[in-house]
Amino acid sequence: MQDEPATMNSARIGLDDVRKVEARTKRFRALDYRHGGGGCSVSVAAHQVWSSRLLARDCGDSVKRRLCTALADLTNLAGWTAFDSGHADLAHTMFDRALELARAGDDDVLVSNICYRKGRVFLHHGRSRQALGAFRRGEYAAMSGGSSLMLSVLRANMAWAWAQLGESRQAGLWLSRAYAAFEKADLVTVPPYVAFFTETDLVAMAGTVHNELATTADPGFAEAAILELTDVVASYPSAMARSKAFCLTMLATSHLIDGDADHAAEVADAALAGAASLNSTRLTDRLRPLWAQAELRRADADARDLADRIADLHAAA
Repeated sequence: MQDEPATMNSARIGLDDVRKVEARTKRFRALDYRHGGGGCSVSVAAHQVWSSRLLARDCGDSVKRRLCTALADLTNLAGWTAFDSGHADLAHTMFDRALELARAGDDDVLVSNICYRKGRVFLHHGRSRQALGAFRRGEYAAMSGGSSLMLSVLRANMAWAWAQLGESRQAGLWLSRAYAAFEKADLVTVPPYVAFFTETDLVAMAGTVHNELATTADPGFAEAAILELTDVVASYPSAMARSKAFCLTMLATSHLIDGDADHAAEVADAALAGAASLNSTRLTDRLRPLWAQAELRRADADARDLADRIADLHAAA
């Protein structure tokens, strides 16, 4: 395997070996963002197994801690790509192993990120209360590690979980707390596993929360979601293709709820193009709320056509 540590068969490893693990993880993370986890999950998993053998090698204490952190980050990514490929059980197994490694590396901020990702798996499958539990555990770890940025991530996702439950007051409270934490965050020294969370992503989370509330609490929230998500899709770079596709899907959903099937169909064209080009089971799943809203409006030709196109995509998946 190219660029692997040259000392796998020697008795002792050093920082160069750890840096090679970190570099490969960085490359895999970029592939995941741009193309979806389905395109790299097998390779990430193989690299995780291979690199984990470094734990059996001798090294100094500082190298050992950094190795545990590097392997925790890699294993966390393995869990995330498994999740994006539709393998929730495998994702949780990877996340649990990543938590062990992050704790061995004494990295509370990474622990908080792994808890966030476990919560997202629960949230994706409608297990809102379990998601809240994972996010709360992550919140405690982020506070212990002193990361306001991870606090912002976790609180924004707690807002989403409350929105999924139809609790608009709680959702608004936690979203405001997410913004407050972001204002205090260090945006210069950012760990690679949370570098995705820029101001654009925070606004995307606000749009996500309001889109969810438009479905579960009050259709009036669609207006705020449309404003936020319209700004976001114009801001995402090509390297964040999957995130942009998620936002396009929610934007189309909010347009439908707002009574604009014509505009919804136009936005959905871009979302469906993204779903076709990205290897992400999760993205295909996230089209279901859009399909449900379109199906409710089959009397409208644009909505009916959109519902049928999404149904065809699911049938082909």
